[in-house]
Amino acid sequence: MSLSTGDIIEGKYRIVRLIGEGGMGAVYEGENVRIHRTVAIKVLHAGVAENEDAVQRFEREAQAAGRIGSEHICEVLDLGNLPSGDRFMVMEFMDGVDLSARIQEKGRLTAAETYAVAIQILEGLKSAHAAGIIHRDLKPDNVYLLKSRAGTEDFVKILDFGISKFSALSGESGFSMTRTGAVMGTPYYMSPEQAKGAKGMDARADLYSVGVILYECLTGQVPFNADTFNELLFKIVLETPPPLETLVADIDPNFASLVTKAMAREPAHRFASAQEFREALDEWAKTGVGTAVHPAAGAPGAHPTPSNVGVPVTNATTPGAWANTGTDAGPPVVAEKSKAPLLVAAAAVMLLVGGGAAFALSGGGDEPVPAATGPTEEELAQQKAQEETLKKLQESQAEMAKAAAEAKKALAEAKTAQEKAAAQKNLLEAERKKDEEDKKAAAAAAAAAGRSRPVVAAPAPKPAVKPTPKPATKPGGRTIRTEL
Repeated sequence: MSLSTGDIIEGKYRIVRLIGEGGMGAVYEGENVRIHRTVAIKVLHAGVAENEDAVQRFEREAQAAGRIGSEHICEVLDLGNLPSGDRFMVMEFMDGVDLSARIQEKGRLTAAETYAVAIQILEGLKSAHAAGIIHRDLKPDNVYLLKSRAGTEDFVKILDFGISKFSALSGESGFSMTRTGAVMGTPYYMSPEQAKGAKGMDARADLYSVGVILYECLTGQVPFNADTFNELLFKIVLETPPPLETLVADIDPNFASLVTKAMAREPAHRFASAQEFREALDEWAKTGVGTAVHPAAGAPGAHPTPSNVGVPVTNATTPGAWANTGTDAGPPVVAEKSKAPLLVAAAAVMLLVGGGAAFALSGGGDEPVPAATGPTEEELAQQKAQEETLKKLQESQAEMAKAAAEAKKALAEAKTAQEKAAAQKNLLEAERKKDEEDKKAAAAAAAAAGRSRPVVAAPAPKPAVKPTPKPATKPGGRTIRTEL
């Protein structure tokens, strides 16, 4: 159902204007006419509302906001259905910009500006995690900066808990896969465990996403980029992001260490909670002290781990052809290196072949060349683990392709339903206008007919005829003639 300016929903929400619209639904500015409060109204199209997963996401967003109850979470005020079947949600109206727009506007933020945003995000996440809710789709688009609230400029509101996990309610063991196997979340900000579809993922996945957001604030670009979705997932799972110091020459290394720790590939190497992350940031703000970073997390100068030895990463600042991050490309960066299982196997083969060739070229001289040794048990175990990871990613690819096809079909159906509803509305409006025009035409014709009818004069009255008098009669019966 397409809403128009002035429409009233449930007798209390008046539509003021359309803010934005997409394949899934639309967002309007509205007013609660009973209490004269400006609100935002999100409407889920009827065609999409037939999709069970979409409806669950829509309702989960409202439930999450209600359970968390933090001033840094967008408040949901009401939930209901339109007569057409469309679902709608009423939220607080926010005046400001999202963090993505701020980054695009400024290019990059200072450490102090990034700190001010980060502590508010973590404050909201602390409340969400305490309520047993993991956001799962944190990104700059979902971090909204109000112009002012309670005397604080750029007051942070976290949006869109649509794919959040209610661990305290549902008891789900893992969240990355939906029923159809689709990886949920925005890929640039996914944690490695989320990209792999790992079971038992916890709140530290959100902390990784916060780390990526802070990385983008400081550098103006995301840490990993690729031309294809799968290539991006491979990088997130297997590679280490370019150190902040290589992208921003004047960055405070202690602040950079906090971001690097948040983005550690292994959850155990990150901050344990949003509260711990917040405390570390506050300590930096007071004393300038950073934090120790596990070597595997990509600390500057750390020895490369087996997961980042291999081929060079392509230019990480070039946006992939399959999606646009909206960030400006910076100078080319040579990132740390990655290792794929096939390269490991190839290296082992080359080592053996190369050793044999060296022995042959020596001609069997007096000083024999030692025979080359194969990969160690540790290397083989790591190779096996990475092969399993690649297998999971390949399986995810097929599942995601299926989910993407289903999503595309749902969007097409939603668009068709929307077009049908619009056509029906236009048809009814045309019929109404035609009826009005017909009535006006009939009334005009009747009025015209009344004006053109000739006036017929009333006939003149006939003169009265005098009655002929009867002759008088004499007594005795004789008639006396009286006429001459």
